[in-house]
Amino acid sequence: MRSILSLRSSALSQTILREINPAQQVGKYGSIFSSPKTSMQIPKTIEVPVHRENAGFKQLLGSLISDEDIVHRGMASFSELNSIALHGKLGGGDYAKRPASLNIAEFIENPKSSLLLSTSPDPHTVKEYMIGFQLIRAKGAITSMGLPFVFIRPQIASHIDVEQFNYQQNIIEEDLKLGNRTRSEDIFDLAQGNNETTVVLGATPEDDWHPTHRHLHTLKLVKNASGRILQGFMRTEGETFDIVTITNPEFCKSLMSLQLFTTAFGKGEKFLEYLERMNKRAQELGLITGEQRILTMEDVCVLMRSPQYRETLETFTTTGQTKVLEGIPSDIPVGDPKKLLEYAVHVMDSIPEKMPIPEALSENTLHLKS
Repeated sequence: MRSILSLRSSALSQTILREINPAQQVGKYGSIFSSPKTSMQIPKTIEVPVHRENAGFKQLLGSLISDEDIVHRGMASFSELNSIALHGKLGGGDYAKRPASLNIAEFIENPKSSLLLSTSPDPHTVKEYMIGFQLIRAKGAITSMGLPFVFIRPQIASHIDVEQFNYQQNIIEEDLKLGNRTRSEDIFDLAQGNNETTVVLGATPEDDWHPTHRHLHTLKLVKNASGRILQGFMRTEGETFDIVTITNPEFCKSLMSLQLFTTAFGKGEKFLEYLERMNKRAQELGLITGEQRILTMEDVCVLMRSPQYRETLETFTTTGQTKVLEGIPSDIPVGDPKKLLEYAVHVMDSIPEKMPIPEALSENTLHLKS
């Protein structure tokens, strides 16, 4: 089976690789991929701004872009950055080798799924994702990006899909009784303390809903931090380190993002009753109106697997805020391709700031088969 490594912004890939591997040549494919047969010059058609400074942790967080439709992902070491450069997306490479699970209640306690990716909407909490709640050494990075194609917020989901979180709580208690864990955990308390925006990378490993280079606004690399650092990049007041800010000239916001309140699949009368309970909770919380229902995973799969829907997302952006679709008319049957697509297209066509993605950005896409 041949892998496809998409460098959807060759200039950005080159810049990232040059910063994380300064001693390695990245001007040719042969220096990125081991086989000399694939050696060829990468066309660098776009200038990528790079800013260098020496600053502290507060300055680092304060410099992150803050907006309602921007999220941040912190990364310990540069391995994930390397993967972003080589694969043209987040969640590729080694990340894709993780077990595939959509259980959001399990993920907030044990974030090891290849289908879900943690980000933070708040620059001042992104440090937790940067270090993975562990000690890190000397370097790390934060990427700031637009809202992904599909996402779920665990804190909200715990109030909507109560059944899934109760189910996970029962698993925790059963594991405790069987001696498979040493202490209990209240999954609802964990959810309440979790402010993340979890990117849904797909419903199956075959789906590709990953954020790509086009979604990336800036990447901030921290280098030469001293020794081991706990709870962020600064152990002592006044400690500074080298910060390299890479600004992506090809950044475009998503025209629309789909927000889930549950990652559950289902069919039949029992599932519809379950869905109705979730709809009622979402309505009571003011997340959707009385004439709407929430999006299900099946609905999202229909849209994200639709060539017409994906083409619209790949062709258009917005100069305003990314439109978040969280509710749809309740008379649209679950998974109805025609009605779902008609409604989604209607919503996207109604976005006043909708505009075509500049042609130069659309064309700067390169694929390598190996």
